[in-house]
Amino acid sequence: MNKKRTIIGGIVVVIALAAGYGWYQYNRTVQGLANVSADFTVNATDLIKEFVSSEDATNKKYLNKILSVKGIVKNVEAAQNTVVLGDTSDMSGVRCVLDSTANTTVGSLQKGALITIKGAITGFNKDETGLLGSDVQLNRCVIGN
Repeated sequence: MNKKRTIIGGIVVVIALAAGYGWYQYNRTVQGLANVSADFTVNATDLIKEFVSSEDATNKKYLNKILSVKGIVKNVEAAQNTVVLGDTSDMSGVRCVLDSTANTTVGSLQKGALITIKGAITGFNKDETGLLGSDVQLNRCVIGN
């Protein structure tokens, strides 16, 4: 009887620990980038050129890093909470999806303004056709810094 209680007690403890860890992971939030220093500081047009010229080498250099990107606002997509930076005469751009804490500032941005956005680089969408332009993707972005 005592051995049976020990086994059941051990199972209950394991289940409680697993439930506690699951609850912690479920409620965990992603760290905001407002107070995080950037790994690299680059110009938007230079970043696009770097990806177009050598995508593999640039991915190794920047992927999953924090970048501070300075550039001209090409487009503001308020519905998607996205700002596109780059040369207005080029179809390619740096697509910056703003952090949910930055919702209030996206509406105040004007096309043609020179701004700096800090974000986590997540990839590059290459335009194979040459018609639509390629996009560098940044997520969890904050304006300034």
